[in-house]
Amino acid sequence: MTALQALLIFLISFMVVAVLFKMPVSFALGASSLLVLAFGGYNLVTVPQFAFSGLDSFALLAIPFYIFAGVIMEYSGISKMLIDWIKSFVGRIRGATGVITICACMAFGVLTGSAMATISAIGKMMVPELEKEGYPKAYNSALLAATCFLGILIPPSVPGIMYALASGGKISEIWMSTVGPAFIFAVGYFVINYFRIGRHQVKPEKVNVAFSEKARQIGKSTFYAIPALLMPIIIYGAIYGGFCTVTEAGAVSCVYGILYFAVLKLIDKKKIQITFWRCCAIAGASTAVIGLLNAFSAVAGKVMTLAGISSFLSNLITANISSRGGFLLMINILFLFMGTFMDINATILIMTPLLLPVAQTYGISTVHFGAIMLVNMCVGFLTPPFAVGIFVSTKIAHSTFGETVKEAIPFMGVGLIAILVTTLCPQYINFFVNLLA
Repeated sequence: MTALQALLIFLISFMVVAVLFKMPVSFALGASSLLVLAFGGYNLVTVPQFAFSGLDSFALLAIPFYIFAGVIMEYSGISKMLIDWIKSFVGRIRGATGVITICACMAFGVLTGSAMATISAIGKMMVPELEKEGYPKAYNSALLAATCFLGILIPPSVPGIMYALASGGKISEIWMSTVGPAFIFAVGYFVINYFRIGRHQVKPEKVNVAFSEKARQIGKSTFYAIPALLMPIIIYGAIYGGFCTVTEAGAVSCVYGILYFAVLKLIDKKKIQITFWRCCAIAGASTAVIGLLNAFSAVAGKVMTLAGISSFLSNLITANISSRGGFLLMINILFLFMGTFMDINATILIMTPLLLPVAQTYGISTVHFGAIMLVNMCVGFLTPPFAVGIFVSTKIAHSTFGETVKEAIPFMGVGLIAILVTTLCPQYINFFVNLLA
């Protein structure tokens, strides 16, 4: 069996199993890998060995820790604390509610690292506020879909951990590589919010507030937001202060989340509408999905190496694409397309072993390649036809898919600018990586 035949068997069987039989991506990867091994005459007993090796990683322990801490933060009223804290800084400006929504999504993403958790928690809080201010429903939906993935770009980020595991890179460096693009998204969204909504609003009446009063308001909101603000302080301080590894910092944040949950339950039982064991079940289910994905993607990666698929693709690309620019264009189109219909973690685990070695032959570093992949996949959350972010936001904001897509076009434009800067300016990416190195 040639490498081309193995690749065709893998891709066709993967699409058939995943799409026609509606099986989870992890099982589709496992089934496709088994077929390639069977047709190639390889010993199938190696499959459980490969699967175990995919899970036998100390760094992988970081994922359940951060997921569990994120779930606790999501269901413990943290979102309202963050929104009130951000309101105290934003003040009375035109389009203020939209700006607060963008900032709140960024801040909440720091705690959970999950796009879906962010869009759910912040959306439920901010949509009623946006509607009171006269924001169109379709715009509210587009704004939520565009901001939800900022939590993936700002650490801690589970997809960042997944890429670090697949590429062999340092988790802390991968995390920092997407901070620069996140700021581009935020600034672009502020501009869009002003021209789409803010400039059409009546300028608020000037209210003379003494500096001491303003400082008192900010201090009060900051005091109440301390439980939320402590989480990133613990994570970043522990990692970049050199006190512990990323995995150990995840364990510490997890302990902090449990203690906060317990104290809040003792103070006011009605404050949290979910039990601790329910939080465990939600976090366990998410961890199991990622664990299976890691196990079967490890199998798929080994199978591709055994069948010569990795070498075949590397030779095919280098033979037909002679320039670094041509390769960068190809991977941007590929990742943006895959981001519109495929799970980000699955794409990372499948494509990294295939394309990273080729990227390195063109002088593209592991960190830069990861930033390109993650930014493209995030923009895919917002890009039709299978825009996951839009599907979720339309339900929260009570809008339609078509109207939301029209409102989302300017946000997609910001996404393309972020992709261009990430691709063409590796120095900008490396600035944030070296900042805390």
